[in-house]
Amino acid sequence: MNFGWTITTVIAVVSLLAPTISAVVNNVYNRRLETLKLRINELNTRIAYEQELIHRLNIVRGKLEFFGPTDDGKIQEEVISVAADASTLFHDQDKKMDFEMLQNYTLQGATNYREYIRICLAHLSNLVFQDQEKIDILLRCFNKDDIHTNE
Repeated sequence: MNFGWTITTVIAVVSLLAPTISAVVNNVYNRRLETLKLRINELNTRIAYEQELIHRLNIVRGKLEFFGPTDDGKIQEEVISVAADASTLFHDQDKKMDFEMLQNYTLQGATNYREYIRICLAHLSNLVFQDQEKIDILLRCFNKDDIHTNE
C-alpha cells in the first residue's frame, strides 16, 4: 500500500513541478537568445561603422587622386579625420601607426600616401571580415548549444 502511495505522490509532485521547470528552462533560453541578439546587433553596428569608414576613405582617396593635395588643406583634413576615426578601432600599435603614417604623409603632401591608403583600407576590410566571422561563430555556438539542450 505504501508503494502505491509513493508512486502516486512522485507522479503528482513531478506533474506539479513540470510547469516550473519548463518556465525556468525557457527563461534561461530566452536570456541566452536576448544576449545573442544584443551581441549580434552590437557587431552589426560596428560593421556598419567600419564600412562607413571604408567608404569615407575611398571618397577621400578619389578626391586626392583627382585634385591632389589642395592648398587650402580641405582634402588633407578629410584624410586626417577619417584616419583618426579609424585608428581608434585598433588595439594593435602597428596598425595604429599605419593610420598615423597616412596622416603624416598626407600633411607632407608626399606621394606615398597612396600606399598607406591601401594599407589602411586593408586593415578596415579585415576588421569587417573578423566581425562577420564573430557573428558566424556566435550563431554556430548558439545553434550547437540549442541542439544539445533539445536532445
